[in-house]
Amino acid sequence: MAHPNEELARNASDALAKGDIQSFLGFHADDVVLHLPGRGQLAGDHRGKDAVAKMFQQQMEILDQPPQMEVHDVLANDDHIVVLSTQTFQRGGKKLVAPSAVVIHPVNGKAKEIWIHPQDQYAADEFWS
Repeated sequence: MAHPNEELARNASDALAKGDIQSFLGFHADDVVLHLPGRGQLAGDHRGKDAVAKMFQQQMEILDQPPQMEVHDVLANDDHIVVLSTQTFQRGGKKLVAPSAVVIHPVNGKAKEIWIHPQDQYAADEFWS
């Protein structure tokens, strides 16, 4: 039987992979904070569901098509969730295959704080700049 926080992460990942941002945001606390590292135009701390939704909308406007996501594993306990995945992005004829670890601090069954850690930050910065 999966830990409830594993189910939270898998359901949120499934919604994101389908491009269902409204369902995806339903798995987040109203005051969620998403930390996106780097120097690209989307980097920074996005505070609250509206800011997270805006960041994903900007991402969709930048990309040639919705990103593809493959979840490799989800590790979860009462305090943390780690999602190991690979996302593929295409923009202006460029392609970024980005293995990453996403660390989530859940509170009351919702993602409260999220840190995204791409394997190759330099490649991500080049792609998003």
